[in-house]
Amino acid sequence: MIKLKLIIYTFLGLITCHSPINKKTIHKSQIENTVIDFKVLNDSTLDVQIQIDQRVLDFVKNLKHGEKLGPFFVENWILVYHEDNRCDGSTDGQIGNLTSTKIDSAIKLQVKNDGDGWACDKKAPKTYDMDFDLKKKIAGWDRFEIPDYENEEKNIVYVVGAGESDYLKLHYNDDNLIFKLEYRSEDPG
Repeated sequence: MIKLKLIIYTFLGLITCHSPINKKTIHKSQIENTVIDFKVLNDSTLDVQIQIDQRVLDFVKNLKHGEKLGPFFVENWILVYHEDNRCDGSTDGQIGNLTSTKIDSAIKLQVKNDGDGWACDKKAPKTYDMDFDLKKKIAGWDRFEIPDYENEEKNIVYVVGAGESDYLKLHYNDDNLIFKLEYRSEDPG
């Protein structure tokens, strides 16, 4: 048990101290909980989680610096788009069958806007094509953080940017590649 705690302390210390993304304080209680979780899991599950964590850190580093993201995706991945605006309402769209390299360029996406914003008069719903360019969408982000949400879903990671209102939800497969990316922008008003 002591040896396992030492390994966990060392591993988490290396990640937090040398992370190019964000320095994050890890509380002792988080490590204690992590140790309990690790005792339940077998060694191969632990290895997979560590690999996913490193892949996430590498993805966020590339995202932040405008580098290629294609190597982090499977072939035939899915983009889900959601934007909530106080005047225009919700705008939603989804497209699948995207090549891994498509994330590094604009993606034409059909979206539907419900016209039902809470701060303005209701408008007629409309459907239109938009160009989704992740690099442009994150250009105004003031941070790139991986929050520590409780009860996180397995193999799903959140990356938050402009406040808590703009974020990515990354779905990883068993090969540690992203098979679904959700871009979400929630009007905080």
